[in-house]
Amino acid sequence: MATTGMMAAIAWYAQEKSVTIAEFNAAYASIPLAGILLAMLFDYGLDTGKLYNRMLGRGKSGLSKLVFAFGAVFVFFMMFTWLLAGTITLNLAAVTPATLVASALVALVVLLPNTGTSEWLLWLWIAETIVTGGAHLAIFPAISLFQMAVATLLGGGALG
Repeated sequence: MATTGMMAAIAWYAQEKSVTIAEFNAAYASIPLAGILLAMLFDYGLDTGKLYNRMLGRGKSGLSKLVFAFGAVFVFFMMFTWLLAGTITLNLAAVTPATLVASALVALVVLLPNTGTSEWLLWLWIAETIVTGGAHLAIFPAISLFQMAVATLLGGGALG
């Protein structure tokens, strides 16, 4: 039920913001390959491990399961929005609607049960990269975590 609601929210947002297939293709193809592989690793860990059972197992109320599902989707969504947008910002208005839709799709697929042993995210990324002619091909994200750490240690701040 929660999954259907999240899918409906993504579809509604895409419709309200008039996200075209071409915009989605470009946004999804611009996800760095490392991000796709990370999403697949998380998906595998969630689906084949005992993580779901530990957090959502017996003795948990339906409401706590629903709250966890929405919270986990939000965390993954923010992570993939950062990978796509190349910036850490709480101002989601500065991020394109297509980027938000692509991020939401990745986050949702990662959290769907029984998807961890498939390469669905990778195959879609390959297809989108082919469709866009490799124009958005990236292996690693634009923001280097190493550069951020060095800047922070040298007193320049996390982003400056």
